[in-house]
Amino acid sequence: MNHWTIKYRLIILLVSFGISAISLALIPTIEVNPDIETYVPDHMASKIHLQELDSVFSGSETVLVILKDENVAKPATLERLGNLLENFNTLEGVKQSISPFNAQNITIEDGFMVMEPIFEPLPQTEQGYSRLRSIIKDNQMASRFFVDDFTMVALMLMKEPGYSDQALIDNIEETIAAHPGSEEVMLGGLPYIRYSISSYIKKDLVVLLPIALSLMIVMLLTSFREWKGVLIPLSIVVMSMMMSYGVMALLGWQMSLISILLPIMLIAIANDYGIHMIAQYQERVRGNDTISIAEVCEQIYENLKRPIILTGITTIGGILGLLTHTMVPAAQLGILAAIGIAFALVLSLWFLPAALSYLQPVRPKYIRQGEEGVPANQLLKLFAHWVINKPKVIVLSAVFIGIIGVIGAFYVRVDTNIESYFLGKSEVRNSIDTVNEKFGGSQFISVLFSGDVLSPDLLMRMESYEKRLEDEPAVGTVNSPVTLLKELSKGFYAENEDGYDQLPHSADEAYQFIEVFSMSGNEEAIAQFFDYDFEHSRLLISLKDGSNSAIKRVLRMLGDMTRDDPDIQFIAGPGLTTIELADLVVKGQIKSLVLALVVIFFLLSMIFRSMKAGVLSVVPLSVAVLLLFGLMGLFGISLDIATALLSSIMIGVGVDYTIHFLWRFKHERSAGKTHADAIRTTLTTTGRGIAFNALSVMIGFLALTFSSFAPLRFFGALVTLSISTCLLSALLLVPALVLLFKPGFLESKASI
Repeated sequence: MNHWTIKYRLIILLVSFGISAISLALIPTIEVNPDIETYVPDHMASKIHLQELDSVFSGSETVLVILKDENVAKPATLERLGNLLENFNTLEGVKQSISPFNAQNITIEDGFMVMEPIFEPLPQTEQGYSRLRSIIKDNQMASRFFVDDFTMVALMLMKEPGYSDQALIDNIEETIAAHPGSEEVMLGGLPYIRYSISSYIKKDLVVLLPIALSLMIVMLLTSFREWKGVLIPLSIVVMSMMMSYGVMALLGWQMSLISILLPIMLIAIANDYGIHMIAQYQERVRGNDTISIAEVCEQIYENLKRPIILTGITTIGGILGLLTHTMVPAAQLGILAAIGIAFALVLSLWFLPAALSYLQPVRPKYIRQGEEGVPANQLLKLFAHWVINKPKVIVLSAVFIGIIGVIGAFYVRVDTNIESYFLGKSEVRNSIDTVNEKFGGSQFISVLFSGDVLSPDLLMRMESYEKRLEDEPAVGTVNSPVTLLKELSKGFYAENEDGYDQLPHSADEAYQFIEVFSMSGNEEAIAQFFDYDFEHSRLLISLKDGSNSAIKRVLRMLGDMTRDDPDIQFIAGPGLTTIELADLVVKGQIKSLVLALVVIFFLLSMIFRSMKAGVLSVVPLSVAVLLLFGLMGLFGISLDIATALLSSIMIGVGVDYTIHFLWRFKHERSAGKTHADAIRTTLTTTGRGIAFNALSVMIGFLALTFSSFAPLRFFGALVTLSISTCLLSALLLVPALVLLFKPGFLESKASI
């Protein structure tokens, strides 16, 4: 036992376990961050404007509390609603509340304004409630909280800026539980959606990790049929995950929707190097009763260290293409995945031989030398036959596939709408649909005005914007000072007078309306639209369609309407952040794709000391990328924050198959075989390992199809398709190109 991996095996094991233990101790400090706005850099205009908007209006996000019943305009429901409102107003994190109880029945009597709360006192007879429903329908300040058939009523709770979504929603749910009733209660709004994302992230980690690990264990046990072939690679994967998450905790990074991909990536990728080591271990002990386990460990280390290091470097290089993403969690994922894969590579070369040396080899009798009848071998022989006899057909087929991919890529659409993350009939999906269909939508855009915000000219412009926006299908509701002031005019003018249900004739008159209204304790209703000094006002637009295309259409409409308006300071809202995030996704996708291909080109050129090797590696990857985006376009799969990461991951993993083929092919050529014989031997030997590695990656990523999030499900399916394409490219296209062009760097005289 002279080799250092065996001589110092105990130290290697202790160091490996020690590093993993330290990483594990750091993991509990990681926090979950579901806020998609934080994915956008702080210098982005939409984020800056949204922060300014929140500073003017002390927050603009709302949580909707919706009560649903056959008839919500009845004593029991309204009493419960009032009790809930009273308790919500005392909760931490609630800046203010807006509800139908803020609505006033405003009239004029003997020349004086009379304001009477619509719901005080509550009617005592059915006739009284019938009249109440009529009053609600006629009062715009009250009707927006009810659906037309009175089966739902809502409260709006303004969230304190910076307050935890988790704490707020938990407090709200506790309050609801303390005031039971027959009505179904639903929550809605962006804070609730983010709260649900946070819950689903935790749920996904609990569900997906066991699924992915179980699939990996089954695959390893089926392939190697001995537990050391399962437990050692599994240990390497688990320790690499601990390392990545330990670094995440050490750097203070938070768990995001994108971070869910990290453990799945490591399960799928980090076991590849260990698989090669275990496969060669079994090959060495097969039929050899004299070789010791220490000698086997020394041999597999010496034989595989170079190709494993090279494939590890190319995988890390491809994945580091994610560093070009302006989307912060994507760049973080690239760094953390690269660290985990690098640690797995080191563990595979050092930890695996050290651990394996303590175990006795199994010399299975069931392994047959020929295995002629195995379907995989027959398929690989068929591939070799196709490559040798029809290389031009294979290359032309790849060109045709690439053209189809280019055509389909033009139809790829980008959508970063967080509402589309949820599938099926989940509670949050039902909430999103209800809010969008019945209460105008969860997402919003605000138009901020500054200057003389009470001037009739500005108010008339607001009214015209409001009317035009109401015709846009994506717009749910439009609220502005116009509605409030027109309602207040009913307390200053008789129904038959000029000025009734109209905007004030002057700024002084508008101020008088608001002053009288505020004296009756209605400051919260006023604060929706005006700041304290009446220096700013806003038009608040809710969106019942939060898709990128719909928001862009609304923004274009706003831009056309308000282009020459001197009083508009800016347009802001989460909707704009979504659009900017979409732009980041596209730019990040292009940059990461280009960087990954460039890195792979130069790495392969250096490894084989030939630029032709770089070109040969990039061509099949390019075909796989084109096919990926072509199918996304043709099948209507959106490019989102998850699927935008596909190309870098696919390139980083897929290039390994090309390296393994070229490495073995060169070895066969150096042994004096013809190009055709070298291809046949390479495909029927190393081809099995390539296929096995690809299968392990695909099985690992398939766990994502069980995710609670739609983007991750699509990601799991698409990465499986992508790796399949890379596999076929390595087994068909690359050999066909080698046979047709016979590159010199693969000849025996060329050294590596």
